Amino acid sequence: MKNYLLSIFGSNKLDEKPVDNKRVDNKRHNEENQELIDSVRAAKEEWHAAQIYFENVSEPDLVDFSIYKLEAARRKYMYLLKLARNEGAEDRRILEGNNDIALS
Repeated sequence: MKNYLLSIFGSNKLDEKPVDNKRVDNKRHNEENQELIDSVRAAKEEWHAAQIYFENVSEPDLVDFSIYKLEAARRKYMYLLKLARNEGAEDRRILEGNNDIALS
């Protein structure tokens, strides 16, 4: 009889552990912050690669392209860095402005 009632009404809610929504939200927030920090790191590497490309190119058409690429990478990095700071992401190595790339 009990199994029949459980199949109709579902499992006994008293036997289940309550879900801690605060804990789930905190975990999700930490994962989003980590993803944002990873994006900032990738953008910084992209900016650094664009800087190296700019320094090594000599053909006039490629110089123009490298300038465009360098500026786009710089703006992407600055945008993501600003977004990470505003979201409260915590990674001192990235967010404290420890930038190895010279501003151009």
